Amino acid sequence: MSTPPPSVYVEAFYNADTPMLLYDLNFIINDVNRAGEVFTGYARDELVGEPVSIIAGDTETVDDIIETLVRGEPWRGDFALQTKFGTRVYGRGSTAPIVVDGKTKGYVAVFVDTTKQQRYASTSRVLSRLLRHDLRNELNLMYGYIDRAATKTDDPDALASLRKARQQVEQIVGRSDQVRDLRDLLEQSYDAESRPVRLAEVLEERVVAARKQFPEADISLGQIPGVRVYADDLLSAAFDALIENAVVHNDKEVPEVEVDVLDRQTDVVVRVRDNGPGVPLEQEDLIFGREDVDVVHHGTGLGLFLVDSIVSNYDGTAWVEENEPEGATFAIRLQHASDTAVGENVSEPIRED
Repeated sequence: MSTPPPSVYVEAFYNADTPMLLYDLNFIINDVNRAGEVFTGYARDELVGEPVSIIAGDTETVDDIIETLVRGEPWRGDFALQTKFGTRVYGRGSTAPIVVDGKTKGYVAVFVDTTKQQRYASTSRVLSRLLRHDLRNELNLMYGYIDRAATKTDDPDALASLRKARQQVEQIVGRSDQVRDLRDLLEQSYDAESRPVRLAEVLEERVVAARKQFPEADISLGQIPGVRVYADDLLSAAFDALIENAVVHNDKEVPEVEVDVLDRQTDVVVRVRDNGPGVPLEQEDLIFGREDVDVVHHGTGLGLFLVDSIVSNYDGTAWVEENEPEGATFAIRLQHASDTAVGENVSEPIRED
């Protein structure tokens, strides 16, 4: 296969959508592409010949990059950059030695602009504090008004309405707590990388925890194949949400929940069956929050929205099935991880799809 002429690489460098810099062994900028000009606010002529420190928003990070490159190793991570206009932008990038015939001739740096994500994260934290503090204070006042009104009347209809109002306030409080918990989970897992996870270990742990949390429910767990699946630390939160959904939205005196696993050699299907009222299959996208309709108003809360988001990150899928003779079945598909076999597959086939 023939090697492309140098002009092809030059064009690729200048036209790439990702900001890129070239600098020499003395960390003097040799070149910058068009995306880099937009990112930094400097024209090419203003950067070429200048030290890389001209755009440094964090001297400690620059020192770390230089030390890493001098050792002949590539560097990657987060950084802050100072633009020509004095504003600070944020990025995630990497820089590596340019080696020709065994000798380092300079360095190349590639950036991904994460400024918007940083700002959104900051805004999210502020909104989360407002949700936890201000909204909770206002709801506590509503509790007080409702209880005070209840002491002023003996009218059965009025008391029934006040009880319903209190229940609605309690739902709002619970929903705000759930939003906070989900946000914390997602923030903690931002840098988490998917890896092989022992399915049996995670699933058994979450079922035990659910039995303690919902002692009124009958929660059973079938045999689990000895495999690893492609996931991360949020997998346990997905299982928690599936089981909680099966219990909380169950209209039976004793909620019955069955958790089982079908191993299909390249993937597994985890099913959570309940004896509740069931759900219309045509509302699947609404239930999992895939439609633009407000995901918190379809009657299942935010848990299933979280499940769908988590499983999608593993290149898996989530769906709902009917459960004969009553109830619903929520299922998720997880991929086998590499070298999955960690023990004898002890599961019996639950049913074929």
